[in-house]
Amino acid sequence: MKFFDKIYDLIAGLGKMPKIIVIGIVKRIFSFFKNIFKSNKKRESHNKVFRNCVAVLIAASIVCGIFFVSAKNNTRVDAIEIKVDGESVGFVGSQTESDTAKAYALKVLGSADFEKISDEPVKTQAHLIRSASAVGDEIINTLGADLIPVYEVYVDNEYICAVEDALAARDAINRIYSLAEKLYKKSTVSFSQSVKLVNTKYAPDNENIYTVEMLGNSLNQKLQILHAECEKQYSPTEFETVEVQTNKLFIGDSRIRRTGSNGSEYNINLVTYINNQKVYSEELMSISVTDPVAQVVERGIRAESLSMGSYTVMGTTGMFCWPVVDLFTVTSPYGSRSLGYHRGIDISGASASGKLVVAGASGTVTEAGWSTGGYGNYVKIDHGNGVETLYAHMLDDSIMVNIGDTVVKGQSVGRVGNTGYSFGAHLHFEVRINGNRLDPAPFLGLQ
Repeated sequence: MKFFDKIYDLIAGLGKMPKIIVIGIVKRIFSFFKNIFKSNKKRESHNKVFRNCVAVLIAASIVCGIFFVSAKNNTRVDAIEIKVDGESVGFVGSQTESDTAKAYALKVLGSADFEKISDEPVKTQAHLIRSASAVGDEIINTLGADLIPVYEVYVDNEYICAVEDALAARDAINRIYSLAEKLYKKSTVSFSQSVKLVNTKYAPDNENIYTVEMLGNSLNQKLQILHAECEKQYSPTEFETVEVQTNKLFIGDSRIRRTGSNGSEYNINLVTYINNQKVYSEELMSISVTDPVAQVVERGIRAESLSMGSYTVMGTTGMFCWPVVDLFTVTSPYGSRSLGYHRGIDISGASASGKLVVAGASGTVTEAGWSTGGYGNYVKIDHGNGVETLYAHMLDDSIMVNIGDTVVKGQSVGRVGNTGYSFGAHLHFEVRINGNRLDPAPFLGLQ
């Protein structure tokens, strides 16, 4: 190529002459062919002339091809020339590539050779421009007579170190993999990162050259083990709640007709871990073991003031309906009084005896009968969530419910009387929350 470069420089120095020369050659070739076809010479003479013509044409084509290829390759372009101790080692296309080439070389050679490398902008032939890595290798070959071959280790393109023995490095990687296989015997094991070795050269005293043991320690801290295994487990399947309407309950009231229960299912999942942290789980199979039982809840649709047939229950703005039919006078409120601290309220009025006593809310009868503690004939109802109501001093033989009965809001449970520790016919009404007797007034909308 140097020979053709010199030819090109010689022709290019003539200015417009190269173009004139080429055009002249082509014209002479066409003229030569034209004269051949006009000639009246013998056949043998024509063949001789034709052979000579072909030879000239081939020679001319070669000359023209060499000229145009050389002209294309020898176009002058901007470049950066990199030198070592003043001697050129190559050209790159930009300052960025020059910096990359020098950084690549100095990483191998060390900073001591920094001042030996220089660069400057020049114009050169386009085909002389090379890549940054190629010129970097030239710098290393020029300055690195005492360099040794090494293999750089990268994990997910992150530089870790360099080692002299590639086989030993691969053995260190394989040992980590083998230990992972023993640790996770039931799993499919792999590395979650890529590991690669890159061949290059370093100075013998480069601190980044590790022993195999040092490499193993670094990889143990850096490499993450990806392993997947099948796991089996029993898991609950939650029950659903079904609501049904009933006119046996007032609007806003509800009760559980049937308690729901969860089912269970047997699952086999493919679980993926990085080290010991779960990162993904995919269900492979699911088998129902027991079906869930739906919970049935009754929701009241009865109006607050609704005829119960022979009587009408009065609604309140509180939690409970009014507990007595046709009696609305509180004769003794909750709190201190002359006979001692009153733990409920007394409700009475004209012709109180025999008036119907009704359940303040839906619930279950837990006590019904005679009390030796002064309540006389009484009924206690559990409304759930620790809430209870008590109805005392009812007429003999008037209790209409038994222990265990389920009652609805407004259902009659007895009649007003004057039994037990009582002075005159009235209903003693109590509200208890978790066993503590509270003032019933707010629960009846009186406050």
